[in-house]
Amino acid sequence: MPRKGHTKVEQKPRVVDELMDSESESEEPELKISRPLANGNGSAAHSAHKYRAGAIMHISLTNFITYDRIDVSPGPHMNMIIGPNGTGKSSIVCAIALGLGENTSVMKRAKDISEFVKHGHEHGAIEITLATGSGSVKIRREMARQGNKSTWKIDGRGATFAEVQRRTRELRIQVNNLCQFLPQDRVVEFSKMSAQGLLKQTQAAVGREDLQLLQEELVKRRAQERQAMGEAARLRNDTETLRKQNALLERDVQRWQERQTAESQLRVLTALVPLTRYAEVKAAHDAAKQAKNVALAAFLQTRDSTEASELGQQMSELEAQAADREQARRAAGDERLAGEKAVRQQVTRLERLEADHKELQAELEGVRSQAQRRRDQIIALRAEVARLEAACNEDQPPEEENDSSARRAARELRERQLQLTNELVEVGDEQRALMSSGRQISADIERRTAQLRGLDDVAMRQREALRKVHEDSIRALEWLEANRDKFSQHVFAPVCLEASVRDARYAGPIEAVVGTNTLRTFVTQCDADYHVFTREINDGLQLRVSVVSSAGLRVPSELHPTHSRETLAELGFGGYAVDFLEAPRAILAVLCSRAKIHEVPLALGSVDHSACEQRLGLREYIADGARYTLMRGRYGSHASTVTTSRIPMQSRLLGGGGESDEVRATRERLGSEIDKLRDTQTSNEAQMKRIANRDRTLRDAHRQIEAQEAELREARRTRADAVQRWERQLVHVRTKRAQLQSLSADTHRGSADEVAETKHRIEQGMHENAKDRAKCLVVAATNATATVTALHALARGGLAGFRDTRALAEHRAAMMRLREAVAEAQTELERATDAFNMAKAAARNALEATRAATEDLTEEEREAVRNEQERRSGSSLGTSDELETELTTCRQRLSMAASSGVSSAVIAQFAERQKRLAGMVAQVQQLEAELLRVRRRKRHARDQWEQPLVDVVARISEKFRAMFDHIDCLGEVSLRKAGDGVTTDESSLDDEDYDNWGIEIRVAFRKNEALQALDNHRQSGGERAVSTILYLQALQSLVAAPFRVVDEINQGMDERNERLVHSLIVDSACQQGSSQYFLITPKLLPDLDYHPLMKVLCIFNGEWQPESFNFGKYISNARRNA
Repeated sequence: MPRKGHTKVEQKPRVVDELMDSESESEEPELKISRPLANGNGSAAHSAHKYRAGAIMHISLTNFITYDRIDVSPGPHMNMIIGPNGTGKSSIVCAIALGLGENTSVMKRAKDISEFVKHGHEHGAIEITLATGSGSVKIRREMARQGNKSTWKIDGRGATFAEVQRRTRELRIQVNNLCQFLPQDRVVEFSKMSAQGLLKQTQAAVGREDLQLLQEELVKRRAQERQAMGEAARLRNDTETLRKQNALLERDVQRWQERQTAESQLRVLTALVPLTRYAEVKAAHDAAKQAKNVALAAFLQTRDSTEASELGQQMSELEAQAADREQARRAAGDERLAGEKAVRQQVTRLERLEADHKELQAELEGVRSQAQRRRDQIIALRAEVARLEAACNEDQPPEEENDSSARRAARELRERQLQLTNELVEVGDEQRALMSSGRQISADIERRTAQLRGLDDVAMRQREALRKVHEDSIRALEWLEANRDKFSQHVFAPVCLEASVRDARYAGPIEAVVGTNTLRTFVTQCDADYHVFTREINDGLQLRVSVVSSAGLRVPSELHPTHSRETLAELGFGGYAVDFLEAPRAILAVLCSRAKIHEVPLALGSVDHSACEQRLGLREYIADGARYTLMRGRYGSHASTVTTSRIPMQSRLLGGGGESDEVRATRERLGSEIDKLRDTQTSNEAQMKRIANRDRTLRDAHRQIEAQEAELREARRTRADAVQRWERQLVHVRTKRAQLQSLSADTHRGSADEVAETKHRIEQGMHENAKDRAKCLVVAATNATATVTALHALARGGLAGFRDTRALAEHRAAMMRLREAVAEAQTELERATDAFNMAKAAARNALEATRAATEDLTEEEREAVRNEQERRSGSSLGTSDELETELTTCRQRLSMAASSGVSSAVIAQFAERQKRLAGMVAQVQQLEAELLRVRRRKRHARDQWEQPLVDVVARISEKFRAMFDHIDCLGEVSLRKAGDGVTTDESSLDDEDYDNWGIEIRVAFRKNEALQALDNHRQSGGERAVSTILYLQALQSLVAAPFRVVDEINQGMDERNERLVHSLIVDSACQQGSSQYFLITPKLLPDLDYHPLMKVLCIFNGEWQPESFNFGKYISNARRNA
């Protein structure tokens, strides 16, 4: 009966019988019982030279899984190992793998080597004898349950694991290649194997390590090419961005250059002005010197002339003659004056008498007309008084009451104006206070905004970290940020940009739990946005990014962990991974669904591992920088196995992307403060508007009051003018009344007697006056005659004196002119001397100024000044005033350039960028050169790899197709090329993702059925088994491995396919020169095809086996019954 688990009954060792069919069906098969080998290097049926190098000649197991002891001697060709389920067929396969140095993970049975030691024993051993071509080599692996250790021996000598691996590599053994070694637990993996994996396994199986190396080189070259292309593209973009930035600075640089030109011109002009002024002053000095010499000569010539002495003598003679004549003239003059005086006295008396006569005559005439005039004057005054009184009555001034009202109104207006002025002052104070507060608020907002920008630098560093890991994710994110309007709901950026770690110490463990692929995954909130994203990004832009929809996923609050956080804390855990993450609900839901962050506990230090395994049964946890994964064994006692792997504590993505609680609190605080400041700023602006409106209202009221005051002032002025006019008219009336009264009084006082007496008196006075006038006339005539005589004498003397005087005047004038000429010459000499001295001093000062202006100049600046002098020498330097004007213009241009805000920092930045641009262009050229070298090497490697690979796949496909034709089905094997979405200028084909090139198996098991790729979903288990074994058989003639193992591949096949496949396997495996073949199966159909080179190994193993077994009798009975 089958063995059921481990029992207390100890299994006894059994011997595997070797059964060989004879070539003739008429003869009875020869039955041979295997005996212990003397040296393990041969067998009874075959000698060592019949085995290919690396083929298995003998297998010996001790305390291995189900065996106490077993010895197996396979043949050099086809070996069929049969036996019921559970007897240990697959254990032999497992022994081959482990005995040849393969890892326990290949068998998918247990993690630790100690679990392969038979239950109840502490030690076990595997010993395998391999052919070497010229002999054999024995490899022994001894296993110890205690400490989970293994020791190795080669031909009885202690060896290291590395030596064992080296020997198996030399014999071209590839136990980890499914195309060579396909154990039972990994049969299903073959159909699940990706096309890429199948290509790698096939290349290894056919022994073309060179193709594997070439593919690895191509992958490496392509990665280098893409990296170089990406770096070159990035550098080009950066170069273009920097070039555009510098283009923005060109105008500033031009202004700076204009300023530099202006400064250079200013320095040159500043030096040229004193030079020009010195030249002008020097020319003036030379001219002054010449003028001084001319003036000195003229002065000496004028001073030493003889004309002066001659004129002096003539003047002395004329002066003596003039003195005599002047004495005579004076005597005549005295006589004339005496006569004239006497005449004037008589004339004066006569005039006085004439005046008296006229007064008497006028008095007489006045007496006659006085009465009539008085009457006419009284009538006129009465009319004038009446007219003036009427005018006074009509132009009465305003009453006093109205004037009081005006003063009261003016006082009220002044008080109101004062009040408005005070209010305007208050409004102005409020405005200034609000403006000061506004400036302070703006400064606070700017300061906090700058702090926020500093925090945003973390996000930029996070993006750069993601760019280094996956460039496509950044390109997709840039597209998303520019096209968010295409989505109905918010689409989240990659998880690493949206999620943050509350405690940075847990960033590395959380990244290990979540995984890099998930951290760079985009998250949509609905399926419609998911389809839009994949269509635009994956299909449209051909970007290889991950996206997932959170629709229908449960958030952490809806998920309940298996163990409470208190229980975890007791074991030393800080909590589950989800407890240390902060992210939007949708992202947390995705992480819980994909990475189970709500089930994986984390600890920074050590924890109680035994309690984690036995008490809680945790499947996975992270503690003390390591990741622990618990697995249960499928065999034996189902003991648990813990897989440990170290994890980096530093995160590549979450460490730079997430914000700490402190940073987040700072961001929130700054945002809140900015919002409050902006609210305050808005309130201040509204208050400022209200104050401005109030200010306008007050100023309008103030202007109205000023207008009213002006009206009142005009009214007061008008009234004052009216009062003044009325008062003047009143004074005029009073004056006229007084005149009227005076005239009326004089009229009443006068009489006729008085008038007559007055006439007589006047006439008597007139008679006396006439006699006095006659006397005066006689005396005046006598004096006039004497005067005339004196005048005649005076005239004669005056004429002669005049002639003398004129001659003397002419001589004096000549002398004066001579003296003036000397004085003028002397003055001109003095002026020329002063001008010369001034020119000399000016020249000296100009020379000093020139030296001062040029002594601080550099040699380059002196050369520039000399060049400018030479340039201007042909067209004249111009006057110093013109240069001063030009200098002022230059200073204005320089001032304008300086006021434009351009500084040397801008030029330094421009020059630095230009330098960077040159460096970046050089880097681009270096990258392009490197890219050309990489592409040449890549083309060379591809030429060496692609065609041989195509040939190998074509040969495999040819045999595969022929085998499928044999079973009336269709099948083919093709080389599937893959692209990475990046094309080059050399080729428009997208087929250079060499790491994703693969071999595709396509089969069709029914008529009229199209060929379909072999995978784990389309075909049934039997169809997958047929396809797998036939592919392996197609490799048979190409395989370089010394042996191949296929475990229970016929399970699931129908009878027809199993027969056909069996026939194909036998035909290919039993050909001369083919590699050793192991086919393990629990059963065989009757009447199968067998070959003389086949060896059938029957395993009889179990708890209830008999002590002995007659195989010959069993076979005879079986044939007789058949």
